[in-house]
Amino acid sequence: MSRIDLLRYFLPISGKLAEVEEEIQRALASEVAVVSRLAAHIGAGKGKRLRPALVLLGSRLCRVETQEDIRFAVVFEMLHTATLIHDDVIDHAQTRRSKPTLNALWGNTLTVLFGDLLYLRSMSMAIAGRSFRMLEIMAEVTTRMIEGELIQNDCLFNLETSRKDYFDIQERKTALLFSGCTETGAVLAGRPEADCVAMRQYGLEIGRAFQLVDDLLDYTSTEAEMGKPVFSDLREGKLTLPMLTLLERAPREARPIIERIWANGEETPIAPADEKALRALIQAHDALAETRDLALRASRAATAALQGVDGDPATRKLLLDIPEILLARSN
Repeated sequence: MSRIDLLRYFLPISGKLAEVEEEIQRALASEVAVVSRLAAHIGAGKGKRLRPALVLLGSRLCRVETQEDIRFAVVFEMLHTATLIHDDVIDHAQTRRSKPTLNALWGNTLTVLFGDLLYLRSMSMAIAGRSFRMLEIMAEVTTRMIEGELIQNDCLFNLETSRKDYFDIQERKTALLFSGCTETGAVLAGRPEADCVAMRQYGLEIGRAFQLVDDLLDYTSTEAEMGKPVFSDLREGKLTLPMLTLLERAPREARPIIERIWANGEETPIAPADEKALRALIQAHDALAETRDLALRASRAATAALQGVDGDPATRKLLLDIPEILLARSN
């Protein structure tokens, strides 16, 4: 999925997205020189802004009449960015979106502290919104994301990682953040609990589909498309669903290759022979099909969750289209 594709879907909220960008820059501004340097690097490598866009589209659907949707779009994007910054430190990542990571340029200490600063600034902005329910959502999402990181790190380089571990990590680290984004509009508009639940479920299913496709791309995409080396998850000791499926179907062939890759260390590129062997095994045992199928099911569940929510018809059409668009993404 290219950024052009997203821009077409985000056109109705382009004005508010521009305001979100301005607010992010204000939130990152600092008199402290080192903070400004780190913030400038982050600003130069911004992503698709999918999460703030979902906040704004959900708010448009629910007919939020204040500017509070902009506030919480910024809050969720900063929370997401802080998480990525900490993830890069934990994963020893050297690139993200084809650019050097903060930790690659400035080391782990400054990077962790800057991530902490973003967490605190996002929470400060949320508190200023004076919405107790939104504070509950932010606290829940942040807590679960950290739990997901703890589970993930407890499972690193472990061939006994279970499907339960995988889906727990997926839900906590990715899906719940999406659910918070999409529920925001219903909360800000004072919608009934049934609408809040439906919007929350819509985001949860989008998050599940998004992560499943992300895990799929690690084995099907190129480094140029992803902005990071392929098979990154495996090299970092993470067993996502495609590899868990392969281990179930061809343990004798797959385990020795994975053990060899891990023994060589995260910084060592996978040997061409091992990459070729893994790709052949994945194809021979159809190890990607289940991941694709579950992503499709999650996408359909997202559109189903939205059916009972009354709101702006044009925005509803966009929100119903987005799950399918996310399935087709290539980065």
